[in-house]
Parts: sequence; structure tokens; C-alpha cells
Amino acid sequence: SEEADLILTKLPPQSLVVNASGLGKDRPGSPLSSNANFPSECHIWEFNYRGSLEFMHQALRQQRKQRLRIHDGWEYFLAGWAYIIAEVYHFELTEPLFAKLRQAALPLRPIH
Repeated sequence: SEEADLILTKLPPQSLVVNASGLGKDRPGSPLSSNANFPSECHIWEFNYRGSLEFMHQALRQQRKQRLRIHDGWEYFLAGWAYIIAEVYHFELTEPLFAKLRQAALPLRPIH
């Protein structure tokens, strides 16, 4: 995680920082140490949609100070499944319909 922290310090503002490591989902943890600082105005993308999600929690703690935009893997997990269901059952996946799906799935979200 110290190596990842060092890479993070070299990124310019408005970078895209992604957790695609599996840490926080398959195993507890984050690819970053607890001392990591995100560059200002970054887009933070947590691929994971379940598990301990430490990376996302690190970003949430810095969201206001660093003006981060956090993209939650749960949203993309739902979008992927919804797209496939729409293809299989031949219906148009509209934004209002996806909003209903998002709301209906909320109680099923595995949050830690």
C-alpha cells in the first residue's frame, strides 16, 4: 500500500483513481494505506459492490475536503444486470425504470 500511496501523490488533480484490486470485496482491505491522500477533484471509482469497501470509505472521508466525485460499484453492478435483463426480455431500459430498479434493490445491497 505504500507503493500505491506514492503513485497517488504523483497524480494531478481531476485524475481517475480506481480500485480494481479485489481488496475490499474478496478480501478485507484497500490498495491504499490509511495515510493516503487523494488528489483534489478526482473521480474515485470503487469497482466493488459488496464486501468491506475500505477504499470507498477512505474516499468518503476525504470527499468534502478534496472535492472528490465517488462512483460506487453497486450502481454499475445494477446497471449491468439491468441491461442484460432488458436484452433477454426485450424491453427498453429507461432512466425512470432503472430508478425503480435501483430503489427496489436498495434493501438487498450488502453494505458493510
